[in-house]
Amino acid sequence: MPGGPTKLLPLSGDDAEALVSGKVDAAFLAGDSAQPAVMGKLYRTPNVQFYDFSQADAYTRRFPYLTQLEMPMGAFDLGKNLPSTAIHMVAPTAELVAHNSLHPALSVLLIEAAREVHGKANIMQRAGEFPAPLAHDFPISDDTTRYYKSGKSFLYRILPFWLASLADQLLVVVVPLIVLLVPALRLVPSLYAWRVKSRIYRWYGALIAIERSALSDHSPAERLDAIEDSVNGLKMPLAYADQFYVLREHIGFVRVRLTNTRDAQREADDDAPEEPDRQDEHAESE
Repeated sequence: MPGGPTKLLPLSGDDAEALVSGKVDAAFLAGDSAQPAVMGKLYRTPNVQFYDFSQADAYTRRFPYLTQLEMPMGAFDLGKNLPSTAIHMVAPTAELVAHNSLHPALSVLLIEAAREVHGKANIMQRAGEFPAPLAHDFPISDDTTRYYKSGKSFLYRILPFWLASLADQLLVVVVPLIVLLVPALRLVPSLYAWRVKSRIYRWYGALIAIERSALSDHSPAERLDAIEDSVNGLKMPLAYADQFYVLREHIGFVRVRLTNTRDAQREADDDAPEEPDRQDEHAESE
């Protein structure tokens, strides 16, 4: 432990050389210091041996930031079977950490770069073991989880990065708009139908008014002619042609009714007896 009888030295990349030369009694190798070539050289160096963590599984459970590794038999030399037994080791987990504001596309690029550099198989790992979606001190982002589950998105698989990134940003804006517009677009046919029908129905009110005022109005026929001219000038979609012709039929019906009413009124006037001349009656009385 720090401050104890054991002196710890930050040797960095010189750990292996210091161990071989006898400057240190033990060395912790990690990262670039633990490359397969370096590990093979150290294993063949006299008076140097690897420490076998027989309790490696317990270490990783007690300290979650550690990962258990196993050096298999014959990893350095199959013919001589070096090492002759599997060696259990532990290693700190290297985590790729980014701010939560990092664009998801850049996160994918970083993971792919790490996979290209460190994902190959060697005596210390199988192919594809790094990087891996393992959470220790930091949570895994949703974008990273999605990438490990299904790979790159469809846009990034078929388009150049800059174009896919632009399309991805547009989707963030366009998709919510579509969600809002779809219910609104459903109202458009209803509004259009109401608008067309209102152009037809408003003339029914005029027809009713003409019928009600036929007896008192001196020019119902002229008003009816004006309505018919206006209706004939309407631009009507074919889908509403049936209602358009029904309206024209009703105009004709009102015209016939007005004509019959006017003819009946004339016949009634002709059949009525004429009143005697008041002057003649006054002369006879004298």
